[in-house]
Amino acid sequence: MAEFIARRRKVNKPNRTRIKKGDVIFYVVLIAIPLIQIAIFYFGVNFQSFFMAFQKKVGGEYVFDIMPNINRFQNDISHKGFWLMVRNSIITYIFTSLTGTVLATLFSYYIYKRRTLSNFFKFVLFIPSILPAILLVIMFQMFVSNALPTYGQLFFNKVFPNFFDESYSDTGIRFAIVTVYSIWVSFGSQVLVYTGAMDQIPPEIIEAGKIDGTTSFTEFVHIILPSILGTVGTFLVAGIATIFTNQNNLFSFFNWNQISENEFTIGYRLFMLVASDNSGAGYCYAAFMGLISTVIVVPLTLVVRKLIGRVTQ
Repeated sequence: MAEFIARRRKVNKPNRTRIKKGDVIFYVVLIAIPLIQIAIFYFGVNFQSFFMAFQKKVGGEYVFDIMPNINRFQNDISHKGFWLMVRNSIITYIFTSLTGTVLATLFSYYIYKRRTLSNFFKFVLFIPSILPAILLVIMFQMFVSNALPTYGQLFFNKVFPNFFDESYSDTGIRFAIVTVYSIWVSFGSQVLVYTGAMDQIPPEIIEAGKIDGTTSFTEFVHIILPSILGTVGTFLVAGIATIFTNQNNLFSFFNWNQISENEFTIGYRLFMLVASDNSGAGYCYAAFMGLISTVIVVPLTLVVRKLIGRVTQ
């Protein structure tokens, strides 16, 4: 009997080794592509951008000289337009991340409870995740430029102007309209994640709350929200990391057309520095501004992450 067991172990040992090797090969092949993408498009690009922040372009070459970038940055912060960009970037974050998160959690709860037209709202909110971005921008522009004035005349007896016309002067309202679009297009992913997190809440907890006499409001505040607070915190922290890179879809709406300085964000300025400069001279200053933004955002992100961690514990 002992000899039989020993032979079985000897026979099965190579099979187990072969299976383990196969698992390792499968795992390596599975993660190879995403690791290569991260190495090239994240570490490679950011590594090059870091050094470019300390360089300037002379002729066709980049040489190390940070002073032109420092002088240009000092000149920028001395003008009102720079601080308008900072203000617009913060406003964009507040509405797309904070306000958008609040609305997304409410809509997610409505869909989670399977209320009237919940499937219709789910479809409408998921449209931005399905259709191309440029198509959504065109649809939104047509609605604001054509349908909205018609509704204004019909229901309020008031003629609304074409907010996207080049002659329209109230850039504050136009910036607000574009921000509303940014909130809408960010709904799909948030609602999808929040609804999934709510579905993971054990039904026994919901039933226990009903036995204790909870209403929809108290159920949302005391059961649902605390259960998904970790997921909500993840979106808020990720939003802080994009404060100075979010261009608020300005390029999608206005392309290369000149828009008012009052509508610029830091992200849009960085994009234009790179996209509108065929010589590549603007890359160095864009990298320098990106480095300054990182120095500001990283500590802020860590602080907010720690605060959210304490709240969720």
